[in-house]
Amino acid sequence: MNVEAEILDLKRRVAALETFVRSGRDPGRRSHHSGLVPAQTGPNRPVPPVPVPETAIRLAELKAEIAGVRTEVGQDFEALIVEIAGFRAQTNEHFKSTQFEIMEKFDSLRCEMIDLALRLDRLLETKGA
Repeated sequence: MNVEAEILDLKRRVAALETFVRSGRDPGRRSHHSGLVPAQTGPNRPVPPVPVPETAIRLAELKAEIAGVRTEVGQDFEALIVEIAGFRAQTNEHFKSTQFEIMEKFDSLRCEMIDLALRLDRLLETKGA
């Protein structure tokens, strides 16, 4: 897991914890769980120390899912940029090699044309003399 994904995961967990703590806590109410973090109260407690609305939990899950999707899309765009750069370099290489081949053929044709012109001139000189 990369650093960005770890940071987003930690932000999501902190946001879920903050939502849990703010959701229904009465500052004046004291319970036997008042000094404990929710994870320390255990799974078998009869009543949760702070009531958590289903909406807040779902919202935290959705935020986490969105953060995950954003990370994946960002990584996909980075990979796409790398692929495009590779394609551009490969295309440029093919273009240069094709251009070199065309120039070689052009030079060859030009030399042959000059050679043919010289032959034609020689033939015309011998026939005209």
